[in-house]
Amino acid sequence: DEVQLRVSVRGKDKEAVTQFGREIAPLILTGPSAVTGFAGGRPRPSEVIAYWPALIPKDRVHTEVRVLEV
Repeated sequence: DEVQLRVSVRGKDKEAVTQFGREIAPLILTGPSAVTGFAGGRPRPSEVIAYWPALIPKDRVHTEVRVLEV
């Protein structure tokens, strides 16, 4: 199975948005902040050209949380 996560950030301070971009990927990957170590880096902040939200019926989404202790 594969899951894709797309995150959009809106802010008036470009530096704050850039900082968020530097810190979110490692947070998702549970690594140290500002270190990704893969691919060619992150996309740079840019203006939103279009936004099209989509709603999925709640009964179509299966949620599961697993907590594993190692």
